[in-house]
Amino acid sequence: MQKQEQLKDAYNKLIKYNRPICIFLYCPPKVGSTTLVTSLRVSLGRLANVIHIHDEIMLSVLTGIKDITVYDIIDYTSKIAHKVYVIDIYRTPIERKMSEYFDKLSSHFNNSEENITNYNIEILIDRFNKLFPYLAPTEHYFDKYPISNPTNFNITDKYTIQQVNNIYYLKLRLIDVNEWSAILSTIFKKKIVIINDYFTSNKTLGNKYAEFKENYKLPLNYYELITHDKNLLFYFNDEERMQYLKSWASKLHEGDIFPFNHNEYIFYLDITLKNQ
Repeated sequence: MQKQEQLKDAYNKLIKYNRPICIFLYCPPKVGSTTLVTSLRVSLGRLANVIHIHDEIMLSVLTGIKDITVYDIIDYTSKIAHKVYVIDIYRTPIERKMSEYFDKLSSHFNNSEENITNYNIEILIDRFNKLFPYLAPTEHYFDKYPISNPTNFNITDKYTIQQVNNIYYLKLRLIDVNEWSAILSTIFKKKIVIINDYFTSNKTLGNKYAEFKENYKLPLNYYELITHDKNLLFYFNDEERMQYLKSWASKLHEGDIFPFNHNEYIFYLDITLKNQ
């Protein structure tokens, strides 16, 4: 099958209705995208197709096609007279790592969530620290979007929207979730109601997740790593960044803790994937 035929096939599988707006929530997991997808689908109704996708693996599951990228289908869609929006969400680094870790905790320990609730919290903390640099590594706005000169994040408006060809790239921050309704209502010129429909605390591991967050102390070397995080520098102003770092400075583990090295992590990842 030629690429154009693959794109047409994928498009027909993803986009079921002929609607004037197409919105791709193309962002990493654990950044609040599920809440946003539900809110946009309910609020915009027949005005928009809303596609929720994280990566090419998810695209192949949704379409059955493996030889195209997420951006291929976004670009194809933009050429069929749709007004296309691509939305990404920034979440603070440590919280995003924690959330991603707990979302896949069963595979990390090759055990059921019910059994993991009986684990000593120090076991979960130790594994998290071993994986810390490898968790939540991507930032779609920089790593996945074809934007050669990203616009600086607008701290005042709490969002940035940048048009490239016929595609509007919208960047939000999870810390501004209470502002999303006003922001999105302005952009889409229709009242957007935010529906909070997904909380880790409501899942089987919710109590364990709360215990983890209460007991976790950030190693000094990881704190230094976060102080130089380029995304934190980009999406936060100096005051916000200092407040965030200060909040973690009060929860530090004295001394350094060393993660898996690259070869150890690859070996660990291979075992984890085989267990899944």
